[in-house]
Amino acid sequence: MTEPHTNGHSSTAPPPPPQQLPPTASNLLARCQSLLSELEAFKEYLKSRKQDHQVEIAHFRNTVKSELRTLQRLASASASATSTSTSDDENTTTTTQQHTVNSLNLPFLECVWGVVKNNTGLQAMQKRFYWQEKNQKRGQKKQNSALVDVVAGDGLEWFKVSLLTNNRLLFDKAKLGWEDASSSEEEEDEDEDGVGKEKEKEKDDDQDDVPLVKMTKDLVRAAKEVKIRTKSPKITLVLPKLREGEIVEIDRILDQLRGLGVHLLTSSSAYKPISFSSVMPHLLTNPFASFTPTLNIDCTILLALVSDFSHCSVSAEPWFHRALKRQVEIEDEENLLPNLLYPALANKKLVCTDEAARRMREIVDTIGTVGEKERTKLFMGDTSLSAHDLRKELEQQSRFEVPASLQLPITTQTPDETQPTLPPSAKAVKQHLTSINQSVFLHGWAEGMTTVTSNRTVVKQIENILAREATEENEWPLIWLCPTARSLVGKEKGRRD
Repeated sequence: MTEPHTNGHSSTAPPPPPQQLPPTASNLLARCQSLLSELEAFKEYLKSRKQDHQVEIAHFRNTVKSELRTLQRLASASASATSTSTSDDENTTTTTQQHTVNSLNLPFLECVWGVVKNNTGLQAMQKRFYWQEKNQKRGQKKQNSALVDVVAGDGLEWFKVSLLTNNRLLFDKAKLGWEDASSSEEEEDEDEDGVGKEKEKEKDDDQDDVPLVKMTKDLVRAAKEVKIRTKSPKITLVLPKLREGEIVEIDRILDQLRGLGVHLLTSSSAYKPISFSSVMPHLLTNPFASFTPTLNIDCTILLALVSDFSHCSVSAEPWFHRALKRQVEIEDEENLLPNLLYPALANKKLVCTDEAARRMREIVDTIGTVGEKERTKLFMGDTSLSAHDLRKELEQQSRFEVPASLQLPITTQTPDETQPTLPPSAKAVKQHLTSINQSVFLHGWAEGMTTVTSNRTVVKQIENILAREATEENEWPLIWLCPTARSLVGKEKGRRD
C-alpha cells in the first residue's frame, strides 16, 4: 500500500496550534453578561446573609453594568454593519470596532472577580484608602490615596490587579530612561551652583520609578495607615501577564516590588479559573465558626429574643414612633430569629450576667406586652419546664419554628469583680463603659467567651479605645455584633394593664 504524500513531514506529527482569534464584541458581551449574572447572584446572597450593607460591591457592579452597555452597543453596531456594508466598508468598520473591543476593560474586571472567587472574608471591591503626609497642606488628600481592587481576609488582605505585559513594562522603563536623559543637561547646569543638588535632595524617590512601582509604594503607604487589631493589611499584586525568568530588567523590577514587602502572583502563579457556584458559600467569613462553646448574651439580644417584633407579624400602630415603624418594615424583610439569631446561638450554652438579666426584666416588666412577658419566662427559665418543653411552649408563641439545637434556658452568671485575666488595655475600656456594659463586656472578655450584642455604639467605642491602647491582637475581646436590633413592641404610652 502506497503511503500518502506528506511533503517530507511525518504523517503522525501533531497539527499546528490553532491561531488565537481576537475576541469579538459578541464574545465579550456573553462573557460580560455571565460576570454580571454572578455579581447579581452574589448581591442576593449578601442580602440573604444580611451583609449587603457591610460588603462594598456597588461601585464594581456599576462598572460592569457600564461595560455591558458599551458591549451591547458595539455588538449591535457590528451586526448592523455586517448586514448593510460592502466588503471594503465592512473591513474598515471591523478594524475600527476591533480596536475599540481590544481596549475594553472586561478582561481586567474578570480578573478582579477571579481574585474575589479565590479568597474569603470579602469586605470591599475597588475601595480607595488614604494616607497623611507630614506637613501636608489642606486640600491635598485626594493625591495621597491608593485604590485597592479587592479587600478580603476580613480587611487584612489587599489585592491589586494589573494586566501589564512584559513589553509594556519594558516600555515604561525605557520611557523613564529617555525622560531622565532629556533633563540631565539642565540638572548639570543647576549643579554648578548647588541648586540642583538641593533640589535632588528634596526630590521624591518615586520619580525614579516606573508606574507599577509607584502604585505599589502608594499601596504600602496606605496600608500602614490601616490597623485591624494592631495588624496592617498584607498586599498582593496580581500580575497574570508578567512572565518571570525571561528578561533581567523585568525580574529586577519584580524583585524591587518584593523588597517593598508585597506578595506577587505572576503568570506562573496566577489564579486558575474557578466556578462561581463552588465558591459562593465561602466568599464570606462565617462569623459563627469562631464562636466559643458558651455565648455571653447582652441585654440588647435578650430583648430581641423575646420581642413581639421577632416572633409575631406586627402591624404598625398609630402610636408607634418612627423607630418602631421602621422595625416593622425591617422584620418583614429580615426575619431576625430564623435567619440570624437562631443560627448564631445554635448548639451553644447561653449565659448572661445577672445585671443584664435584671435590666432586661425591668424593661419587660415596665413596657412589655403580655406575649413579651411570657417569652421572658421561657427564655430565662422562670418555670419548671424542661429544655424540650420550653422550646415547644415557645413555638406556641411564635410564628417560627424553634430549633432543637437552641439550649434553653439562658442561665445567669455573676462576674468576678477582680477579673484578673483582663489585659492592661481593659482599664481604659472600663472607664468609658456604663455599669451594665462593664458587667456584660468585661465579663465575656475576662472569661474568654464570645459576647453577642447588637449595641453598635459600645462595640465601636471598644474598638476605638483598643486601637489606641492595645499592643497585641490577642488583647481584643471576642464580640459578635448582630447587624440588626429589635426593641420591645411595648405598650402605648399611658396605657395600664
